[in-house]
This record gives sequence, C-alpha cells and structure tokens, in this order.
Amino acid sequence: MRIQPTYEDFARIYNSGEPQVVWTRLVSDLETPVSAMLKLAHDRPMSFLLESVEGGAARGRYSILGFSPDVIWRANGTKAEININAANKPDAFKPCRKPPLTALRELLDASRISLPRELPPMSAGVFGYMGYDTIRLVERLPAQKPDAIGIPDGLFVRPTIIVVFDSVKDELTIVTPVRRQPRLSAKTAYARAVDRLSTVIDQLDTPLPRSAALNGEFKYSVPASNITPRQYTKMVARAKEYIASGDV
Repeated sequence: MRIQPTYEDFARIYNSGEPQVVWTRLVSDLETPVSAMLKLAHDRPMSFLLESVEGGAARGRYSILGFSPDVIWRANGTKAEININAANKPDAFKPCRKPPLTALRELLDASRISLPRELPPMSAGVFGYMGYDTIRLVERLPAQKPDAIGIPDGLFVRPTIIVVFDSVKDELTIVTPVRRQPRLSAKTAYARAVDRLSTVIDQLDTPLPRSAALNGEFKYSVPASNITPRQYTKMVARAKEYIASGDV
C-alpha cells in the first residue's frame, strides 16, 4: 500500500495548521461501488453512496462513498443544530446560534481543504441534502404541511473516510481528511490516518457480510391518497391555468 503524501510532507503541512488529506489508490476491477458500500458501511450510520449514472444510458466517471463523519449538521424549520464530535458521541447535538443557512455556510467555510490535482473531485468536503421545505428559509409561503416522514429538512455530514471510484481508470482512491488537533503530534496524526486507510483496505478484502443478502420478502403498506380524485383533477386544472398564464 502506497500512502501519500510522505510523512515529511504531511508533517510540514500539519505543523503549519493547514488541513490536508492522506490517501492511497487500489485497482477496482474486482469491486463495485455497491459491493464496497455493503462491505464498508453496513454497520456505520450516516454513510452514503453517490452513484454516477447519468440519464439512464450514459454512465458518469465517478462514484463516491463516504462514512464515519466527525461533524453532522441538521436543520428543521428555522432552527439548526450541529454535532462537532460525531465520531465519539453521535447524539451530542448543540443548537446553532445563527440561522440555518448562515450556520451551514460557516460549516462549509471551516471544512474547506485544498486537494492535490491528482485526486478526483469531491475527495473531501461536506455532503448532504437540502429538502424541499428549506425554500421557506428564503421565501414566504403558506402554512407548512404536516410532517409525514419525520426527517430533517436539511442534513450534512463531514466524512472522515471517502472512497472515490473512477470508472475510466478502473481504480478507487481512499481518502481521509486530517485537521490539526491540539496536543496531537504530526507523527500520531499520520499514524491514525494510515490506520483508517488500512482498515478500509482490510474490509474491502473480506467477503460481503451475510446480513447484506436480501432474505425473505419486503414488508410494506399500500400507499393511500389524502385527497379525492375530484380534488386532484381540480388541482391539475388550476396548475394548467398557471402554465397558460406564464406563472409556471
């Protein structure tokens, strides 16, 4: 396993206080993003897979896995909260003092890392989503509908491990961000980063976990509409009027 950068280069950047990444590369001809996701993230909450399919016919170049975040940010309505110790205390959320969008911008600014040119895009950073209702933070809209699914309006994580599949080169890059910590030497920080990468490689070398297989049948409830067919057709007719008038 070839680790980059070298310890000497790492220590120089680490001691300057700048965040950086440590990474290694593997041939990915025997692995797929889905199989890697099942091996690496099946027992890790707050994991994600961003696949590279585009339009159903063409396939994009990169697929991205991320897991084991050290920071989790989430928002509901006009309030946001953040957990800056998610690796050790996954439920240790504290309210953000500023409005959600301002707090999120601050997290993005604090999480920036200058990546070497040889690394794929999105090899480090913050990943997540902003739900439909977050538009209420910038527009005045009618009363909010009932929350039927109970998930945050917005959720972002800062993973400590990112695996990027490159379908053009048939290789995967395993990346771990490193930020300077008080009372933690460069030597120790580098060793921990290498350990994180080694753990991922070891897990990729194992067979798929048995729990990943689909056993039995899915249980689901038949969805039901909350309006009548007559109400629905009236809504469609009104939407068509908006289209004809140029509002939509």
